[in-house]
Amino acid sequence: MDTHMDLLTELHLLDKVPTLERLRAAQKRRAQQLKKWAQYEKEMQHKKRKHEKKRNVVCSKKVSFEASVALLEASLRNDIEEVCYLLNNDFSPDLCNEDGLTALHQCCIDNYFFIVV
Repeated sequence: MDTHMDLLTELHLLDKVPTLERLRAAQKRRAQQLKKWAQYEKEMQHKKRKHEKKRNVVCSKKVSFEASVALLEASLRNDIEEVCYLLNNDFSPDLCNEDGLTALHQCCIDNYFFIVV
């Protein structure tokens, strides 16, 4: 892009030239402006698409836990509905964590008898 001083110098020179040359210079300057604007629009569209693609990748990441962790955590929260859901969807009640603790053990420790029954 031209600096302010360059534009002032060009304007000063154009004052001394015939009208036809001034018109051609104005058309040339306008064509340059339109070309720069089109290039800017193209860059903005590219950045927008890149940002949307990046955002979609970030949103599509999901966290999943092992079945034993999910069942033990649900029983730890005394979430009867989730425990029933997990057990009804073929999660084994015998699943245990690395210490050998099962969901049934955890419910007995925390006195959550409604889940045990």
